[in-house]
Amino acid sequence: MNRYKTRAELKADVKNLLQGNWGKAILLYLIPAISIIFNININGSNSSGAVRNSIYYGNWNFLPSFLSLGLVSFIISLIFLLISLSAAFRGLDWVEDSELDFEPLKSNFTYFRSPDWWKLIFIYILIYIFTILWSILLFIPGIIKSMAYSQTYFVYKDLNDRGLADNYSLTDYITRSRQLMVGNKGRYFVLQLSFIGWWLVGAITLGIGYIWILPYYKLTMANFYQDLISTNNKNNIE
Repeated sequence: MNRYKTRAELKADVKNLLQGNWGKAILLYLIPAISIIFNININGSNSSGAVRNSIYYGNWNFLPSFLSLGLVSFIISLIFLLISLSAAFRGLDWVEDSELDFEPLKSNFTYFRSPDWWKLIFIYILIYIFTILWSILLFIPGIIKSMAYSQTYFVYKDLNDRGLADNYSLTDYITRSRQLMVGNKGRYFVLQLSFIGWWLVGAITLGIGYIWILPYYKLTMANFYQDLISTNNKNNIE
């Protein structure tokens, strides 16, 4: 039976990918990194909450902006959500094909040209609602569920690329993520913990460090998903 890659192996793959390609990686995640820097410097003491959202949700917690700052802020936040996910999806393509030729900055706007851009927003809203509902019970169940839902966007991209997205509902992507994460939440949690030192470095540098940290982190998360899928397929696990 094929085994999952270790944390060290997942990171080593990404380090090899980044060798000689840091410029491309930085440009790919530059806009998401700028949004993180902006959030940290605006929120100040609440930067730990921003880091937490980045770890568990993979992006910023956009819905509260609608409640606290109004509709315009909410719309702007959703634009950044689509940019962040577009970059993350291109990152997954790059992890799958290390020789992939693409335009980094242009890749940030891929899903603005997709007729299904709205699905990503509604998937985010569903994940947010489900996570909050579990968190109401206790904090720990909320964290566990957020990890279970962590692969949802990549699942959507995977199925969409294969022309199968129309056969699934929005909640089906979440369900598929939960299935993939059975027995893997511990691995995912430890992988997240291994980046805490880097998040602290980013915060200490007023977010500037995220220009280099975010590509490393995001590509590692993409590699984690790729490892889940490839290992499950090799072991004939549904």
